Amino acid sequence: MKKEQIKERAQNVVLPCIIFAAVTGMVTGAIVFAFRVISEGVIEISHHLYGLAHEKPYFIPVLVAGAVLVAWLVSLCLTYSPHSRGGGIPTAVALMRGLITFHWLRNIIFVFTSALLSYLCGIPLGNDEGPAVQMGTAIGSGTTHIFGKKHMAWERYLMTGGATAGFATATCAPVTAVLFGLEEGHRRFSPLLIMTCVSSVLAGMGTLELFCHLFDKSSALFHFTLTAHLPLAKIWIVIPIALACGVFAYFFGELTHFLRGLLHKHLKNLHPFFKVAPVFAVIAIVGCVYYEAIGTGHHLIEELLNHRMAWYSALILLAIRSLLVILSNDVGATGGLFTPILSFGALIGSALAEAVIALGFLDESYLTLLVVVGMISFFAAAVRTPLTAMAFAVEALAGFGNLLPILLAVLIAYAIVEVVEANSINEIAMEREIHHERHGQTRHVVDVTVEAMAGSFAIGKPPRDILWPSSCTVLSVRQDNDKHFYTGGPIEEGDVLRLNFTTYDPERTARELCAILGEQEIYDEDVIHHEIHEAPQID
Repeated sequence: MKKEQIKERAQNVVLPCIIFAAVTGMVTGAIVFAFRVISEGVIEISHHLYGLAHEKPYFIPVLVAGAVLVAWLVSLCLTYSPHSRGGGIPTAVALMRGLITFHWLRNIIFVFTSALLSYLCGIPLGNDEGPAVQMGTAIGSGTTHIFGKKHMAWERYLMTGGATAGFATATCAPVTAVLFGLEEGHRRFSPLLIMTCVSSVLAGMGTLELFCHLFDKSSALFHFTLTAHLPLAKIWIVIPIALACGVFAYFFGELTHFLRGLLHKHLKNLHPFFKVAPVFAVIAIVGCVYYEAIGTGHHLIEELLNHRMAWYSALILLAIRSLLVILSNDVGATGGLFTPILSFGALIGSALAEAVIALGFLDESYLTLLVVVGMISFFAAAVRTPLTAMAFAVEALAGFGNLLPILLAVLIAYAIVEVVEANSINEIAMEREIHHERHGQTRHVVDVTVEAMAGSFAIGKPPRDILWPSSCTVLSVRQDNDKHFYTGGPIEEGDVLRLNFTTYDPERTARELCAILGEQEIYDEDVIHHEIHEAPQID
């Protein structure tokens, strides 16, 4: 290999995918650790406030008024940083895929602040994984802008690394985090993405464990022991749980669509405060009466993993929390959807486990296992990431000794949503962010011919391994030296690529293509005149 080729490979592979990915992971691990510690303190304060209101009813109006004040502060955060709203993972995925844009530093500040305010009010959104993933994504973007401003083709790779580091440090499931970045983040597997994710996750987990050791904190997401191993003769018991999780995942998605459309129709022109305040006030009132129905859901999962709950109580909680999660996420409260999704599966698993135990098919020692089966099968069906779900079961939920029942449950639940073509909960949540980003813009359909310039990021990489601009398709690659069309292998200097893509911002897309292929004129007059067409706007 020539010296110039080695230099180019080091610059476009080792530097972004290993060194800067590790820097992103270390910064993410430090910030997520600080966020975890502070959020735990805020949630503890919230718990004491609701306990006080439960003991002294005259304190309830004060608590509701405080929730409205918090809603005002959250609405200010959403005004200055619109993408800090709602579930952090859907927003992060949209950013990784290049579907929306943001200001990285502003996003970190306001996600951090808005999430803590939401937890103080008891919003039923996750307190770790969503904000951690979104802040990690922003840190990846910041790393690019600070250290690689002349190499913006690195940005989406480093954002993916930051997102996976955020997921890993929030859940202590590094392998799951890598699969999340590939399966959910980009829906593809490539060597560059794997290197970036692994480097960021290793650095992030190392930083987190260091801080946990120094400050005597536990890094584990859940604390329980799973000792029961389901006999093969009893494996059929997971089938009703998986069926229930798959069906509920479908109806939960349909309910989310319905309520989102209803709220958008009647509230789309209102200031964020008038959307957030009523939901925060309702949550405050519900929390004073029934505290288990609010909060992040983490405490509820811990309770279900270690103690029995009456089946009717589990179903009531499932109904109330489902409605509150959808409303909280849609009006813009900052938090995650990962823990709420796990809590829904845990409630379904707990309710059906009680039925199975009451009928005498299993004894009480298998309760925790059936709760875990519910969590994993609902997660796989709702987010449509079966590989990530199974890895999480092994890493974070001690499911290695029960792989067969877990695999069966994931298969059945996922098959149900696949048959009915249900959308991923994260994909549904992304629609809102994309709508806000593109509202009022015109869609352009473009077909262009570009060249791979010397020293560009694309050199030496197969087209399938490159993160092209959103909706960009490589129609053909012509090897300029041999005058024949590309049939495989990496892109070489001078190759001519024909691309087709849809864009709402032609200038931004041109900058992205130049970052990948080298500086050149992307659109000539003939292309602008003949190949860019207006299309219907997003409804």
